[in-house]
Amino acid sequence: VKNLLPISAEFTELNGNEKYYQMKESLPSADTPVAQIHKGDLMLYNASYLVLFYQDFETNYSYTRIGHLENPESLELAVGNDNVTITIQ
Repeated sequence: VKNLLPISAEFTELNGNEKYYQMKESLPSADTPVAQIHKGDLMLYNASYLVLFYQDFETNYSYTRIGHLENPESLELAVGNDNVTITIQ
């Protein structure tokens, strides 16, 4: 994913806890069950969805871990409840 940076795109709201962006091409992935999502996690889902989580919760889904935002305390307020343009550098 690093070679695709920076990415600036409209991320779609989903489930009141995440924003996602469907990549134009699939990326190499190694999806594994994560059990626990943490606010600020950045993950790849199904090789083509970049997902930024803004709440903590448990899950049965599998993801490829990409990274984690430092100091995500105000992330939920920053991204709001609608679709939002996010830049990842």
